[in-house]
Amino acid sequence: MIIFKRFFSILWDSLKALQIFVFGILSLVVVIAFVAALGSIKRDKVPEGGALLLDLQGGLVEQKTAMDPQKLLLSGSASQQTLVKDIVDALALAKEDDRIKYLFLDLDNMDSSYILKLQRVAAAIKDFKTSEKRVIAFGTQYKQSALFLAAHADEVLMDPEGAALLEGYGMYRTYYKTMLENLDVTVNIFKVGKYKSALEPFFRDDMSDEDKEARLGILDNWWSAYTYEFEAARELEVGSIDRNLNNISTELKNAGGNLAQLSLDLKLVDRLVTSFELRQYLKSLTGEDEETEEYRAIGFNEYLSVERKPEKITGKKIAVITAVGGIVDGEAKSGSIGSTSLSKLIRKAGKDDDVAAIVLRVDSGGGSKSASEIIRQELAGLQADGMPVVVSMGSLAASGGYWISATADQIWASPTTLTGSIGIFGFLPTLEKTLARYGVYSDGVGTTPLSDMASLDRGIAPLYGELLQSVIDAGYQQFLETVAKGRNMTTEEVHEIAQGRIWSGEKALELGLVDQLGGLEQAISAAGEIAKVTDYSVWHVEAEITAQEQLVKALTSKVAETQTSHRSNLLVGLYQKLERDLRFLNQLNDPQGAYVICASCPMNP
Repeated sequence: MIIFKRFFSILWDSLKALQIFVFGILSLVVVIAFVAALGSIKRDKVPEGGALLLDLQGGLVEQKTAMDPQKLLLSGSASQQTLVKDIVDALALAKEDDRIKYLFLDLDNMDSSYILKLQRVAAAIKDFKTSEKRVIAFGTQYKQSALFLAAHADEVLMDPEGAALLEGYGMYRTYYKTMLENLDVTVNIFKVGKYKSALEPFFRDDMSDEDKEARLGILDNWWSAYTYEFEAARELEVGSIDRNLNNISTELKNAGGNLAQLSLDLKLVDRLVTSFELRQYLKSLTGEDEETEEYRAIGFNEYLSVERKPEKITGKKIAVITAVGGIVDGEAKSGSIGSTSLSKLIRKAGKDDDVAAIVLRVDSGGGSKSASEIIRQELAGLQADGMPVVVSMGSLAASGGYWISATADQIWASPTTLTGSIGIFGFLPTLEKTLARYGVYSDGVGTTPLSDMASLDRGIAPLYGELLQSVIDAGYQQFLETVAKGRNMTTEEVHEIAQGRIWSGEKALELGLVDQLGGLEQAISAAGEIAKVTDYSVWHVEAEITAQEQLVKALTSKVAETQTSHRSNLLVGLYQKLERDLRFLNQLNDPQGAYVICASCPMNP
């Protein structure tokens, strides 16, 4: 036995040493590449009469998700994301830059994104067009999100072998009830609110009518916003998209079964051009680069590295704090909200005497109940000292995302924001039946009725179930009272619109859950008005990045650059759904087992 133990100890130490060695080598390579890249950036010049190339990678996000270095090393791949703020800043700079004559949208590698983020980028494109500079979009295949941005171009080009089809919005989930029963897994569920559907996949095999009702309300809101703006941008007849989709079989037959021709017939694109014809056309506009023999353009990331200047923070400030991702207890890296890490940023802003108000930008479907309350208390403490707090809701501000927003002085949302989901649940799967099937049992003694009442191998005692349900009930009541206080409503009024139901920002305004409809800029202006300051700087409060985090960021960037575009398939899609559900379970770290999570909030709309 000692020999086996020693063997596995040596093996584990060897694997750890190998991992450190490999990471060290890769880190060295990245550092060298990073230094070289810095040198090349200085030599980058904006092409006179050329184009700004908006080559979007992955989904549009408010804040990039930090990559686990171990996962990066093991998988060899990095998730690709593009910051909305980077796009908006690049377009604003290029609009005033006389050297830039065109905007090229390369949308082949863009993934699905929330409609609100698409609208923000589309608005920046429309603003760029006021400079009377042409915008040209091109791609081999146009996914729905990419096509929305392309619609705002002066000209939309597509490969003859491609397709540009709209399919609408949907929310589907994978359900495990029968599988868990077959495995004899005991699913212990404690929840409040008939619309709180987070745990349905574990005790149902299909979507409940209540969940369908709530989700369809959000989907209709998103689709209406999408089609309205798309039809206006492409100068299509109102309602034409839905009519064409309802008659898609006939339309495709009329196009001879050719999807590219169908896209052209439906006026979703303007011209079909091969990759060779596309390059020749773009070169005819910008001229040819002598070194690359391609069209003359600069990528928006390179352009920002050259042209974007550091923010000048002087005088009074409006502090903007971004809260993106699931809410967990303790520290969390970018892309997640940690009660400790976000509280540090709030205190950092609060300690600055020049900060006149705080704007919390929320893009979250919630998480730990205790972490959400800790964050809210941190904000409430500053409010008690006279600091105005305004919340600006992004695509999501539901459940715990709404909890941390509830007592702000003002709440701003977009019409398409997914919010509400005021409810709470507890979840604890146990394996006592599964183990018993194979002859494995657990037994013992304790000094009190509370001794080890919840165990993976023994299940949970009835008393523990009663206690946890009491905690859930009390947590829901606390949620109602928190919202009632912040929204100047009674708990009964809040309960009527709560029970875990999701709402659009537009409907939330009618219900009194938000105060105004508008974006981040309007929320910042409102914060200035509340603080009675007119001359102020906007300070984006961020955590300081350690040397290790900078290295991982550079490594992630380099890995992402080497990845080629890939098309999803059915097997990959199923795996991603399963991985998402497991990741959902993995983030449940509330010390009391109580969670305010909006599982109706899709990760990949």
